[in-house]
Amino acid sequence: MTKSNRTLNRIILLVLGLVAVIVGLTIGAGVLPAVRDALKPYVTFPSNVTVPAASLWIVAAACAVLIVLALLWVFTRGRGGTSVAVRERSGEDQVTIDVALVRDVIDHELAGVRDVVGSKVDTYLVKQQCAARIRVNVRRGGDAVSVLDAVDDAIGVLDRTLGRQVPVLVHLTGGTRAALAKPTRVQ
Repeated sequence: MTKSNRTLNRIILLVLGLVAVIVGLTIGAGVLPAVRDALKPYVTFPSNVTVPAASLWIVAAACAVLIVLALLWVFTRGRGGTSVAVRERSGEDQVTIDVALVRDVIDHELAGVRDVVGSKVDTYLVKQQCAARIRVNVRRGGDAVSVLDAVDDAIGVLDRTLGRQVPVLVHLTGGTRAALAKPTRVQ
């Protein structure tokens, strides 16, 4: 539910990592004799290098631009998450319902379901409308159909509680938490 492309992020991280390694080895070879000696069989280094001052300023400016672009990239990723589940305006009045209410309703409704280990609710702003993502951890070997029915009932209770329907994405998961969870004991 973020706006970034996972594959593009990975490619950018790979390229930046390779550039950082090459720059680090180059700087290390110029400054540290141990690095220079380790790289000597693979790379020939000039004995004397003169660098004009203007080119150092160009390199510094390029690094500054790269840093600014990297910071922009970091701070513009993952937008959309919000703590507001519903916001209603009527004239000058405004009612805001926090995601904590949605979490409490869903947790309360799923508490008695045998195959549910836990749940997590997040809300996002999608096309100027609040939407909820409900992740439900299902016990290993659990009945997914009964869990989906219970989640559907919980969403119905949520809609009646809020007085309106909220778009919902339901994500059933398993994994380590579900695999390590103790079975429900009946006393």
